[in-house]
Formats: sequence, structure tokens, C-alpha cells
Amino acid sequence: MSLSEIETDSNKIRGEKILEVIMSYARLDFSEKTIISNKGDVYDAIGAGVNMLGEELKSSVVSLREKEQLLREIHHRVKNNLQIISSLLNLQTHNIKDKKFLALITESRNRINSMALIHEMLYATTDLSTIKLKDYTETLCKSIYESYRKPEMNINFFVHIPSNVFLEIDVMIHLGMILNEIISNSLKYAFEKNEGIISISLSQTGSKYYLSVEDNGKGLPIGFIREKDGNLGMQLIYMLTEQLNGTVNIEGKGGVAYQIEF
Repeated sequence: MSLSEIETDSNKIRGEKILEVIMSYARLDFSEKTIISNKGDVYDAIGAGVNMLGEELKSSVVSLREKEQLLREIHHRVKNNLQIISSLLNLQTHNIKDKKFLALITESRNRINSMALIHEMLYATTDLSTIKLKDYTETLCKSIYESYRKPEMNINFFVHIPSNVFLEIDVMIHLGMILNEIISNSLKYAFEKNEGIISISLSQTGSKYYLSVEDNGKGLPIGFIREKDGNLGMQLIYMLTEQLNGTVNIEGKGGVAYQIEF
């Protein structure tokens, strides 16, 4: 084998080693380094640059992981504090005889729980910035149902939300409270026979989302005017949707249907 062939094979091995090190960086493994010879050629220059890149990436990843851990801890603490408040409100209900006041406490507790659930899910996810809407909605429905459930109540929930819809925390806080108010209103007022269906669906066109929440209850009273007859929950639905730069449309015949675009 000639010297030029030996040199070619040597450079090929050096090039493959550099590529292996770069691939290890992609796996966030910074234990490998390229070997720098005393030739001072282009491979040594590339190898030195790759080693420097590895040190910078390693430092950046460590810093990022520390920040992620801090953010995760913040979500955990916020969730815990909200759950403490919710628990205190729950304890308070045991001593309340006034049904109207008891209903107010229950509504406040559910609103707090809808926000606590967001921080709980963010703490558990690897993303730390977005939440899977389908999972959140299904969990929220169960939580609200348990808070209003009576022995004779039999309400079925159908959630039709694509599994690939993830929303950021600012949107989720608003949307979570909107869903909480709509579902709570249905459970409190819609079903005279304590049985029925609540359906929740979401579709998307570009950056626009279309949320539909429907029940098959008794519907809205004839001549219903939101500004005059709507409760606090309904006012919150409109206010929170406006903060999302969205719109609300309500139909009240043959059950109540909320169509929300945001």
C-alpha cells in the first residue's frame, strides 16, 4: 500500500470518528471527544471545532435542564397551593347549611381545580409549556362530575377532540375555566331527570379553533336574555372568550349548545 493510500485511509477513519462524535452530541452524549493529531491539518481544525462545540452544548444543556427543573418546581408549587385552597373550601362545605352559599363554595372550588389541573399536567409533561387538550378535558369532566354528582345522577360525557391538539398555558387557563363554567351549568340546570349527555368537540382550521359543548337537557327558558338572566358562570364564559379574542354563540332549543371560536 502506498503512502498516499495509507494517508487516505487514515483521513477516512478520522472523518468517521468526527462524524461519530457529532452524532453522539445529537443524542446529548458529550462524553466522546475527537482525537487531535500533531499534523495541524484540516481534520485537526474540524476536530478542535467539534470538541469546542461539544463543550458549549454540554454547558447549554446543563443550564437548560436546571431551568426546566426550576420551572417544573414552580408548576408543582402552584398546583399544591391551589389544591390547599381547594381543600380548605371543601372542608368549609361540611359546616354550611345554606344551599346558595354552599353552591358558591362548590363553584369557587371547581374554578380553582380547573387551574390546578393545568399546573399538575404541566409538571408531569416533558414539554412544560403546552397541554394535550383531550386529556385535560376528559380529566376536568370527571372532576366536575364528581363534585355535583348525586346517587341518582347518570350523565355521560363524549369528548371528540383530536389527540394532536396541544395548547399553551395562557390559552389553557382561559379555556379550562370556560369548560368548567359550561359543564357546571349543564350539570346544575340542564337535566330534570338527572340523566343525559354532554358532548365536547373541537375542530381546527389554520390558527382558528372551533369548540362545541352541547347537552341534551331542557334548554334555555323562553325569552332568555344573557345580560339579564345569565348567571355569573355565563358571564365568565363570555368574558374569558373575549380575552382569547374569540366569540360565543349559544343555542338553547333541545338542550344548550355553546359554539366558541378562538
